[in-house]
Amino acid sequence: MRWFAWSSLLLVVLLVAGVIFGYNAVRSYLRSDDFRTMLGGRTGEFLEGEADFDPFKWDGWNVSTARFTFLGEESLRTIKASGIDASVDIGAVWDGTYRIKDIRLREVEVIGDFTNDPLDEGKSLIEIYPAGSGTNSGSGFLDRFLPDKVEITGIEVAEIHGRALTDDGTWSWSDTSASVVPGTTDGVYDVALQGGEIRTPLSLIDRLSLNRAKGRYSGDHFYLLSSEFDAFESARISVDGDIGVESGRWQFDGEVGGARIEEVIAEDWRQRLMGPLEVDFKVTGEPGQDAHLRGSLKITNGVLTALPVLDRIAAYANTVRFRRLALSEAQLDFSKKGETIDLRNIRLASEGLIRLEGSMRLVGDVIEYGEFRVGIIPGTLAHLPGAETKVFKPGELGFLWTPLSISGTLDLPQEDLSERLIAAAGERMFEMVPETGQWALKYSGRAIGDSTRLILENQGVILETGQQVIDQAGGLLNKGAGDALKTGSDLLEGGAGALFDLFGRPLPKTE
Repeated sequence: MRWFAWSSLLLVVLLVAGVIFGYNAVRSYLRSDDFRTMLGGRTGEFLEGEADFDPFKWDGWNVSTARFTFLGEESLRTIKASGIDASVDIGAVWDGTYRIKDIRLREVEVIGDFTNDPLDEGKSLIEIYPAGSGTNSGSGFLDRFLPDKVEITGIEVAEIHGRALTDDGTWSWSDTSASVVPGTTDGVYDVALQGGEIRTPLSLIDRLSLNRAKGRYSGDHFYLLSSEFDAFESARISVDGDIGVESGRWQFDGEVGGARIEEVIAEDWRQRLMGPLEVDFKVTGEPGQDAHLRGSLKITNGVLTALPVLDRIAAYANTVRFRRLALSEAQLDFSKKGETIDLRNIRLASEGLIRLEGSMRLVGDVIEYGEFRVGIIPGTLAHLPGAETKVFKPGELGFLWTPLSISGTLDLPQEDLSERLIAAAGERMFEMVPETGQWALKYSGRAIGDSTRLILENQGVILETGQQVIDQAGGLLNKGAGDALKTGSDLLEGGAGALFDLFGRPLPKTE
């Protein structure tokens, strides 16, 4: 019994001595440059690049460092972090893990490059110290007992800022806070972002305010689970999607609500088209290819006004109702890739008055095609001979319909309806201006040009003071139908100028 008691006591002493020796060995290793080098190597391996920490400062098991730097060779180019504090769970060492808890960072800068031809900008921004091999060393025979696994329980970042270079331009963000916690399985991390401002290369929305966002990193993919942004005066944008960090492929789905159409269109249109706007969209992209944007747009209770084309329709119809249209329906589907924009399922309607349906393709400023149908209620053009029998035909929804083709460019659009309506309208849409003695378009007072006069003359309508137009209108229009067939080349030659007179010359673009 005495031998057993002394043996037990000796065993306890040896165990205590071993624990003290192991504790001091681990403590010494954690405070060495070997541990800092190992931690930098593991971080760089995870992020697929080179990483390094400034020297650690210890206070018990709390540790701080002034700076962390990372330089990557793929899309994630640069990470710089400053003001880093954390604590180490020493108890986890006996389980074979370096568990680092409660990591707090004062500031983080992130730079990404998702262009087809990456720049070396990131390499010139920071200095990377040699990170070493990232293995446990300097502990002699205790190497086999030291952990080879690093575990992080959570990260809090007070401020994140940075930018991402894309083929479409530079995205940047600032004043965003973040938290990162491990997911339910290894290699999964949940991310939460809050606050801050995002600047985009998009002309439509150049600035966004982030309310909150939640994401998840797993399997070399970042998934944006949900996000909410403020834009314009009162718009709300919600987005979700995913990014392949290694492949560079990405896709996002979103909705826009609370915006107004006048906030997103060109300045010279803002007083012409007004109303609440709703948009659903999906955008996809990958390195070396143009992003593909598609979706649908809807304007609720919109108003279309102050357009030269509406003045022309009002002149044709001999009514002012077309000068301001309350839109009972206004929607379309859109697709954009590179300079090509497809607008499909276009539907514009003013209840009980007019309806427009069709599609259009734009390549840059060129209208590659525009095929539409225009519908009006019966009786609108009843006073124009042939307008509701030859130009417009009865169809669905109780409207009279006619086709409309648009071509040319955005600056010089051309359409094929005017000549048919001129033939039906005669001189009803024109009036003499006593002050000048010139003929002008009703309601606008715009003097007609020589090209319009040429078309009318070729159709047998001569605009001269004192001519009895009303009495001779029937004969002139009948004669004009035959003359138009004989002088088709002259009509085409003068058509472009006539469109200016009928639909108004476009306002010059501003830079």
